[in-house]
Amino acid sequence: MNPWIIAALCLAGSGFIAWGSARLRLRWPLAVLALLLMAIAFQLLHAARGRDGFRDLAAIVAQAFTVLPALLGMAVGLAIAHIRHHKVRWRRGAGLVTAGASLTALGAAVATFLI
Repeated sequence: MNPWIIAALCLAGSGFIAWGSARLRLRWPLAVLALLLMAIAFQLLHAARGRDGFRDLAAIVAQAFTVLPALLGMAVGLAIAHIRHHKVRWRRGAGLVTAGASLTALGAAVATFLI
């Protein structure tokens, strides 16, 4: 399958989830999305580091075409929701989990490219 199609689907899907959860004032879908992206980013980071000096270059490509577009889509979805006056409360538990997991996923994705 074409990786650009996968990237577009990840971007659109996470953007829709972020926008929809902000619009409906649901905190848990956004938190679950952020936690899943964090888990995927760490799995791909560990795969990219490899074992015994052998790095998995496919993990680096997968990081670029799945996690990064999904994080970008989540940011765009939240920005659109904010423009349309559907705000997310970041001070509660789920908001803090979402922000922390998103930043951790971004850090793991950046660390993958710095290998």
